Amino acid sequence: MNQTLRSMDTIWWAPVRLRYPGTALCVVLALAGSFLASQYGAPALMLVLLLGFGFASQTSDSKLQPGVEFCSRQVLRAGIALLGARIGVEQLMTVGSLPLLVVVTCVPVTIGAALLLGRWLGLPSMQSLVAGVAVAICGVSAAIAVAAVIPQGKLEDRRLLGVLVGVTALGTLCMLVLPPLFSMLGYSDPQTGLLLGASIHDVAQAAGAGYLVSDTAGDIATLTKLLRVALLAPLVLLLGALLNRNSSGNAEYPWFLLGFVILFGMNSLGWLSEGLRHALTSTSQACLLVTMAALGMRTSLSSLIKQGWRPFALLALLSTLLVITAMTSLATYSL
Repeated sequence: MNQTLRSMDTIWWAPVRLRYPGTALCVVLALAGSFLASQYGAPALMLVLLLGFGFASQTSDSKLQPGVEFCSRQVLRAGIALLGARIGVEQLMTVGSLPLLVVVTCVPVTIGAALLLGRWLGLPSMQSLVAGVAVAICGVSAAIAVAAVIPQGKLEDRRLLGVLVGVTALGTLCMLVLPPLFSMLGYSDPQTGLLLGASIHDVAQAAGAGYLVSDTAGDIATLTKLLRVALLAPLVLLLGALLNRNSSGNAEYPWFLLGFVILFGMNSLGWLSEGLRHALTSTSQACLLVTMAALGMRTSLSSLIKQGWRPFALLALLSTLLVITAMTSLATYSL
């Protein structure tokens, strides 16, 4: 019996011991990035990514590789599963029909354009897909969620990081440029809020831009943006099914999506207390921070730069198209 217990302990402890060095380093980088973000008001995900870049040379150490790999895949998937606690059907019910019509028009147009423009620019289809979803839905979180359901080996880490860096930079630029632009074009505060929520990538950026205009614009921008975020659940499920439909029977299917759906449903039905919902959302954010550290460590800046101007050009074109589509949809559906 003692021999059996020792064998079970070895089976349980061996993977933990193997992954500990790399995982511990990713956690430390995530904590450091979070601290810096709280001190300087910068995006935590971006700071953690930059810290990961600084330790990229360390991934050649065989002791770190298992843990870094674990954080870039398993921890990522846990974070995406827990992300379901942040999204609920009530977000669809809170806003009126006009924001819903605008969002439902903008999202498919942006993703479809991403695939076409990506092919025109000579970019891999999976990179174009991730870029399209990042711009259409909610920036970094959406990009990571879609990357998690792409079969392993079909999307290089450096290409994913190109999207993450570009969409964060463009989201910040949109936050600064779009409020005065819409004001100059004569849109009312409610209309400005709707357009900001429909066209800025990150939730915090959309809300911040709206409240720079007025409280009314901020409220509508936040609700419209959350409506886009709510579309992440069905979109990721659909893409997971489509991208894995031709996989062999031994292929790894993204079962973590089941956890995403369960939490999404529980949150929609009001079965999650506010405390539990906050805890799950915070844990999801922590997992994504650890994942960003791992992704940064697995990619060298030189390989990121070698991608050239095309990935950023794709994101810039998509962001511009999203703004134009939102304005056109607002004008069409307001008639």
